[in-house]
Amino acid sequence: MADKKSALRILAALQRSPVGTSAVLVGSSGLFGFETDVPALTEDIDIAVPESMVDRRGPEIVEALREQGFDNQPGTASFSDFEGVVFDLLGHGNPEQGDHIGGSDRLRVMVFEDLSRLLPLPQVTAELPAGGRALTPVGFVATKLLTERAHKGAKDKLQALLVIAERLDDEVFQTELCSLLATVDPVRLHDVRAGAQHALFALQKDPTFSDAGAEGYAPRKDQVEVGFDWLVPLLEKLRG
Repeated sequence: MADKKSALRILAALQRSPVGTSAVLVGSSGLFGFETDVPALTEDIDIAVPESMVDRRGPEIVEALREQGFDNQPGTASFSDFEGVVFDLLGHGNPEQGDHIGGSDRLRVMVFEDLSRLLPLPQVTAELPAGGRALTPVGFVATKLLTERAHKGAKDKLQALLVIAERLDDEVFQTELCSLLATVDPVRLHDVRAGAQHALFALQKDPTFSDAGAEGYAPRKDQVEVGFDWLVPLLEKLRG
């Protein structure tokens, strides 16, 4: 299971590569970037880097990481070290290009539209003391709510709802999340609600809840419900 110590070690390695301090902890790994009681429950670490950097200097990035003990799995953006720590590089760039594969022959990364649109916004990421960046709580929730994937889809939504439940007294968090979601097409907001509701229902109806690594959230059902009950009125308001 990946942990915060491993995530910071990988960010430090990336700082000694052409990526420098532009790497951002995303995915479930974003939970390592701020104070939270929500466990990441992730086997690997996801880090977003600028697509333009991968285009220009992909081979140099691979070589710099290799020299620090991280082997690249050929044909992928996955790296691992002798301790078994695995991390994946993702890309962000021009959101107008949608989801696509970017990079060079030596290093290709999946570039995500939502990450590309959100990461440049100042409230979405924060600099870490040791260098590199991570999602803020509001950035984490926004990216998780907007993520659409069949595998681990419930996990994404449960994590977002749990972080919301932790911050019911944080007015800045609430205002910033409202501002971010207000920029989303109403059709997508319908999908956000449906995805969150599906994850909650799955957790409620099955006492032996099992969903691609999200089993550890089963004891937190009440907190998930609190997060959902706060989110629904916000989405209804934004949809008009």
